[in-house]
Amino acid sequence: MSFGTTLITADWDMEKLAAPPLRELCGYWNQRRGGRSMPARADIDIALIPTLLQYVFLIDVLDGGRDFRFRLAGTHLRDVTGDEVTGQHVAEAFPEQFGAEVRQVWTKVVEEKRPVCGRGNLWIPGREHVKWEGIAMPLAEDDRIVNMLLGGVFFELAGHA
Repeated sequence: MSFGTTLITADWDMEKLAAPPLRELCGYWNQRRGGRSMPARADIDIALIPTLLQYVFLIDVLDGGRDFRFRLAGTHLRDVTGDEVTGQHVAEAFPEQFGAEVRQVWTKVVEEKRPVCGRGNLWIPGREHVKWEGIAMPLAEDDRIVNMLLGGVFFELAGHA
């Protein structure tokens, strides 16, 4: 599944995740949801996934899923992009076109109440050789209305493991 102008390639098939930390994070989300369609934020204990923390982000869902704000962003994102996005809305954290695509994909996660994985090239001009893979998974206090996203991002140089 592709959204927007193809800066992001998004897919609902979690089997397509290549980065081991993201596969592990997806497994943790699945384990924490138990028999529900999605876990609540209270079910997520980041202390249980210390090796994944650098890749993890928590997103506040705002305005019914039309806007998003980084509540927490792991150091891997900051180290690669040079930006600390914790506390920022999508429009502040990303360039306009890429931010619009991120919002569109994350809105689908909120509406469809299921995880999505994506991949693309780094949105920073001159650093397009850096590839990223990411995942966004819904969290809901009542198993109905998504109020947060748990996600992760993994960067690598194109052609390198």
